[in-house]
Amino acid sequence: MVKPGYKQTEIGVIPEDWETSSLSAAFQKLEAGVSVNSDNALSSEYHILKTSAVHDGVVDTAETKPVIPQDYLRLKCPLVKGSIIISRMNTPALVGECGFTKDAKAGTYLPDRLWQIQNFNKSSFDFVWLNYLLNTKQYRDAVRATATGTSNSMKNISKERMLDIEIPRPPINEQENIAAALSEVDELINLVEKQIDKKKAIKQGAMQELLTGKRRLPGFSGEWETRTLHEISNEMVDGPFGSNLKTEHYTTERQVRIIQLSNIGEAGWNNANVKYTTFSHAAELQRCIVQPGSILIAKMMPAGRAIICPDNEKSYILGSDVVKVVPNSSVDSRYLVYATKSRFYLDQIADDTQGSTRARTSVSKLRKTAILFPEKDEQIAIADILSEMDMEIATLEEKLAKYRQVKQGMMQQLLTGKIRLKNDVEDLRQAEQANAVKTLPARTAHNRQFDDAVSIAAIVDTFYSDKYPLGRVKVQKLLYLLHRHQAVSVSDFKKKAAGPYADTVRYKGGEPIAKKNKYIVSENGKQGTRYSRGENMAQALNYVERWGMQSDLQWLKENFLHTVRNDLELFATVDMAICDLNEAGVPISVASIKDLIASSKEWKAKLSKTYFSDRDIARAIKKCTELFN
Repeated sequence: MVKPGYKQTEIGVIPEDWETSSLSAAFQKLEAGVSVNSDNALSSEYHILKTSAVHDGVVDTAETKPVIPQDYLRLKCPLVKGSIIISRMNTPALVGECGFTKDAKAGTYLPDRLWQIQNFNKSSFDFVWLNYLLNTKQYRDAVRATATGTSNSMKNISKERMLDIEIPRPPINEQENIAAALSEVDELINLVEKQIDKKKAIKQGAMQELLTGKRRLPGFSGEWETRTLHEISNEMVDGPFGSNLKTEHYTTERQVRIIQLSNIGEAGWNNANVKYTTFSHAAELQRCIVQPGSILIAKMMPAGRAIICPDNEKSYILGSDVVKVVPNSSVDSRYLVYATKSRFYLDQIADDTQGSTRARTSVSKLRKTAILFPEKDEQIAIADILSEMDMEIATLEEKLAKYRQVKQGMMQQLLTGKIRLKNDVEDLRQAEQANAVKTLPARTAHNRQFDDAVSIAAIVDTFYSDKYPLGRVKVQKLLYLLHRHQAVSVSDFKKKAAGPYADTVRYKGGEPIAKKNKYIVSENGKQGTRYSRGENMAQALNYVERWGMQSDLQWLKENFLHTVRNDLELFATVDMAICDLNEAGVPISVASIKDLIASSKEWKAKLSKTYFSDRDIARAIKKCTELFN
């Protein structure tokens, strides 16, 4: 049944005051360029736009190729600012890709595979709104459905079929308000993207200075040494030959995790592509066994990339194209990984690689690769600074992901009429809250550390009592559970003796900020650190109200107000274990939870505690599943 105020149409349910029309009502003409020859080595006054320039609703006008002089006279369809460009010929996944042209450089022309909308009906349609509409999944699917072609690699769209696609048509003022609301979010996305690029550039500059000794940190003056990977390693081996670890040796059981090239990500461990071999087969390849904390280096894709092996598995074994490095005590592992991103290291890798399509190195070449090393204390200090920069970038990337999620939710709601905008863009925010869309709280531009400071203050305000002391471990567990409820990253929390615990929150983040701002007061006694309300608690609670966190705190209170510390440790630990098992595709059970806990050197002692009995773990599984699934 269609709810009041809406009507059923051929394209689905839309508001009663919306109309439907074909794209031909919005524009009557689609003009393509021509295929010309280009030469990247030329300095040309004319450029042809690349097909790849059109993506994610925008046209990147920097993605061009210089046209050779012999083809100047053949050029047609110059790029126009404020137009919509459509990819008429592309791969099945990208055919129909649309983008809005925010700027256009003189002398830029379209190729034959791109259309530019001509003769746009400005009286009934808003250009920006239409671009957003054509970038929704519903209309991308409709466009792709019109594509033809026998090739599995390339598809074509005809003008006639494109113009026949039916779309909804809100009143023009509502189109404009929808476009304004979505553009506002795009501006936030662009701002964060620029911040990330700036932070990455700053970090890159810092790395080139700090990792070469050009810039010395205060208090350090010793000489640096150039040492090879072989010289600083207690062990350095590569994975087995392919014949020694084949698909027939794989198992569906979570036994020994195989480290593959795809797991060595640019920013660290990439948990995709999960594969295991059996304990018995791994025993036959003993030298290839990897302990958490070892350095992993890729032989290719790209050659020389390095990460630290995580501690979220019982055991690991090298894949055929991965090298294990166990550094000696003179080396800080984090510093070593950062050093593999330096120009000094990468130039050596590039000089020694072979292969025209997939550059490859070898363990023998890696052994000879040199790295600059200061004394270990300076290594640690450098790694601390670069790690802090990485945390800042990670916080921004998390914010960016949220903004993009918000935009997708808004597009789904606004462009289908589920949420209405008629008079003011501010209606969107109210509608988002009214419909309980899980999106971004309306917060000012700040960082995760400040978020945590406010959250810790709110926890202290909610859970403090004279009768029941509120200690650091308890606050840490409550913060972890709050983040899980908010769908906020808990990557700062590590497997510590008392369960998930975030050193960064304690030493560099939320806790010291909350104390400095006098949101909370801490006292140290025989029972450890205890917290109470600070003189500026009201300021923190004001942020809670502004950010709409009251419901999150109420959820935390309802579920954990009278929960003792031991149970908080139990619930947080089991929940983190459930997350790890889900990521690995392992069924959740008391046995699998116990196996994971036993596999962690920090956690294994928990199984001897009375409150980690089978019955207690089963109780925790039930509660965590109810709360977070």
